[in-house]
Amino acid sequence: MNETKTILLQIGLKLFSQATYEGVGVMDIANAASVTKPTLYHHFGSKLGFYQAVFSHYAVPFFDMIVQKAVYERDLVHNLNEIARASLEFFMANEEAYRMLEYAANTSHHAEHHAFVQAFWDDLTGTIRALFESAVPQHGNLAGKTEMSAWLFIFAIRAEICLVLKDRSRYSPDLPYKLVHQFMYGIFS
Repeated sequence: MNETKTILLQIGLKLFSQATYEGVGVMDIANAASVTKPTLYHHFGSKLGFYQAVFSHYAVPFFDMIVQKAVYERDLVHNLNEIARASLEFFMANEEAYRMLEYAANTSHHAEHHAFVQAFWDDLTGTIRALFESAVPQHGNLAGKTEMSAWLFIFAIRAEICLVLKDRSRYSPDLPYKLVHQFMYGIFS
């Protein structure tokens, strides 16, 4: 990747972690990167193309990591602990990526980038749902609740990341375990 494109992606992450897609204009991007609008369009084609490149550059590594952690090996608690730990550590090291994903999670259905963002959240939720579905034979009370469980688990992780980043909670090696234990209490009861 060339230097200009790398700088643009970094600036895009900063801008999209501070405002919604609609709240960031093409001139904001160009000015922040000290490039012209034609330079931005040359590299990404459009504002949507730029957003998709930024989002993919910073969100896909997280998603790929979750896919690896969600391979079920008959120990759901272990999988969930690994997903929670990896998510917390990833976003503590990449706070701007977390903030960009949070803005993306609340995208209007009418927004130009909605379909792109929705596909990411659908894939992420589907990965976690598939993990829960794989665990149904060992955890029968998950039957019929895998979609809701996936969303609730993702929300629990997002909430804990938010608390840690706002210094309302401290990260410790046992924090993922505590999060999963609280979450699983509802499943096992």
